[in-house]
Amino acid sequence: MSRTWSIRARTALAFALTAMALAAGTVAVVNLGSQASLERAVLERQPSHPADGAAMIAPDAEAPVTAATLDGSGGVHVVAVVAGLQWQWSVLGVTGAGVLAGGIGWLVSRRMLAPVDRITATARRISASTLHERIALDGPDDELRRLARTVDDLLDRLEGAFASQRRFVAQASHELRTPLAVQRAAIQIGLSDDAGPDDLARTRAELLEQNRRTERLVESLLVLAEAERGLDGRTEDVDLTTVVDEVLTEHRARAETAGVELTRRTEGGPPDRMPQVRAEPVLLRQAVRNLVDNAVEYNVPGGRVRVTVDAAGVLVENDGPEVRAEDVARLTEPFRRGGAGGEPPATRSERRHSGLGLSIVAAVARAHGWVLTVDPRHGGGLAVRIGVSSV
Repeated sequence: MSRTWSIRARTALAFALTAMALAAGTVAVVNLGSQASLERAVLERQPSHPADGAAMIAPDAEAPVTAATLDGSGGVHVVAVVAGLQWQWSVLGVTGAGVLAGGIGWLVSRRMLAPVDRITATARRISASTLHERIALDGPDDELRRLARTVDDLLDRLEGAFASQRRFVAQASHELRTPLAVQRAAIQIGLSDDAGPDDLARTRAELLEQNRRTERLVESLLVLAEAERGLDGRTEDVDLTTVVDEVLTEHRARAETAGVELTRRTEGGPPDRMPQVRAEPVLLRQAVRNLVDNAVEYNVPGGRVRVTVDAAGVLVENDGPEVRAEDVARLTEPFRRGGAGGEPPATRSERRHSGLGLSIVAAVARAHGWVLTVDPRHGGGLAVRIGVSSV
């Protein structure tokens, strides 16, 4: 059934037809009852014997009642009787019509609003463990079915959010457990009773490295939680070119050590003429920092990192190992790492990422209403763009 036949249209049509039928029935009942009563009253008032020896004429019950059949006070009496009977029949007819219309209205509303009871029952039954259930209302494409689809879409988003949260908690627990286990093993083995100075030095270095890794992981989790929480109006005009230059300055020494070349260019005008973006400065800087950091980390010796700033946003491209197209979509999930086997190339750095870099970038983009695109480059590496044209 088309959307034109909404609940309002169907209810209006049903009650219009009902009202027309009831009104016609009421008028018919009142008229027929009044006519029958009038005829009966007139017949009762006619004289039984003719006056002045006139022959008695039997009344014709089929003849219509006219003013000629009414005489003086008898006619007045008949009119009064008819008026009273009309009032009685009218009250009876209107009362019956009201009772009938009320019953029909109750039945119609019960049938029309039955899907509301189904939606309510399903909403009350659904919990965190039964988010897979859906209302799946069938029937005409009316307001209630559109409401049911909206609730089902909301449940889809909630189910996805709950599933993502469960995965995140499980993955975060695993990631936090790993450095703790390494630290415990280092303490048990490296700090044994017969440990020498060299053992103590190695243990100290291992503990410091694991401590730094845990600290970076906790910081990344806090940034991710901050981005997921939303902006709450904490935005201002930010010069994207300045932010990119500051981030590149932070990474130049590390890029040189890794043998990676960092370059930056602007398109669409000189750097001082580039438009500003409305953003939360800390989160924007963290997103750009993560992109550049990943581009350097997941690279090859002699590779390049090219950062392009234009009116549409910022694009970060890097050389590196081949990335399959089916793996690209999962890189923005928490604790997903690039490179062969999910790890950065061992020759590039001994530092291990937490796997939250692109997750944080994606969360920052969502919080600002921006668009994040991740595409594999021909020959290896990725091209990641933060599109800020929607601001």
